[in-house]
Amino acid sequence: MSDQFHGDMEAAHISALWERTSHGGEGLAEAAHIWRWDTLNPLLDAAVDATNMDNAERRVLVLENPAYDDLHRRGIGLNMVVNLQILMPGESARPHRHTLNALRFIIEGDGGAVTTVDGKPVPMMPGDFLLTPGMCWHEHSHSGETRAVWLDALDAPLHQHFDTNLFEAGPSNNIPPQIPEGALASPGITPVSAEWNQPYSPMYKYPLANVEAVLKETPAAKDGSRRIRYTNPLTGGAAMPGIDCYMLAPGQGAETRAYRSNANMVCLAATGEGVSTIGDETITWKKNDIFTLPRGNWITHKATSGDAKLFQLTDRDVLAQIHYLREEFAD
Repeated sequence: MSDQFHGDMEAAHISALWERTSHGGEGLAEAAHIWRWDTLNPLLDAAVDATNMDNAERRVLVLENPAYDDLHRRGIGLNMVVNLQILMPGESARPHRHTLNALRFIIEGDGGAVTTVDGKPVPMMPGDFLLTPGMCWHEHSHSGETRAVWLDALDAPLHQHFDTNLFEAGPSNNIPPQIPEGALASPGITPVSAEWNQPYSPMYKYPLANVEAVLKETPAAKDGSRRIRYTNPLTGGAAMPGIDCYMLAPGQGAETRAYRSNANMVCLAATGEGVSTIGDETITWKKNDIFTLPRGNWITHKATSGDAKLFQLTDRDVLAQIHYLREEFAD
């Protein structure tokens, strides 16, 4: 092929498809990575010493996946970022909102920390799952006596790809009508509300006690595991767009059925201890450890203590909604 042709293509801002060697999918099954609580915990104290709420919008430590070091990519997974946020007694974080969908899973606290979502106060107890969906006003305050720590997860990479992220500082305004918690308290009975047309759950809090009660009554799968999904009670679908969440209780001493997927998942060990095999790697985990389940790997989990539970967040529902999801299960 002549250099003249290449020069003409470059001038016209076009390229030859047949000269490309990549068809995509290289490195599909990246290695898993684990952030151990024993390493993270001292860094939380150091973060408190390093900054205060007067000079930081939020006191947040971002988990950076070493698999992305040379790829000009940030965060923990392809379509989500995961952080740890710390709030000390007497502190508050001012209100803001953004198009990013965000969630909280509470790791530490004495109940004094509160997230206010679109005017609704939501107390934060360990093990609770909280929503702060896109464009909901949210702020944090702490009237307790011990530090509050929670896992943050956001679908920031998706918004970055589509260039749809917007941010607005408070004060809160134009808050939409809310459905009272009491109207959502009975399974199988949900209100019909002409005023609620949001794509996320009107429940902003899913208490750990409720999750444990449902897990206890859920029949075990053939591999001995039990799993629940955090859902929107009005639709039965994911609690909010962008990130779909589950709680898995693996069977003690028995591996879960192996699967692999083109979806990505991150796990927080909510309670107990266990072992996960991700591709060729086997990792042990205990309470508050955080690890990735990257796409393309065969994955299994096994509890080594009777109380082991994994809080799981994934982009699976995003892929399913646009019919891109591909999954495979072992016999």
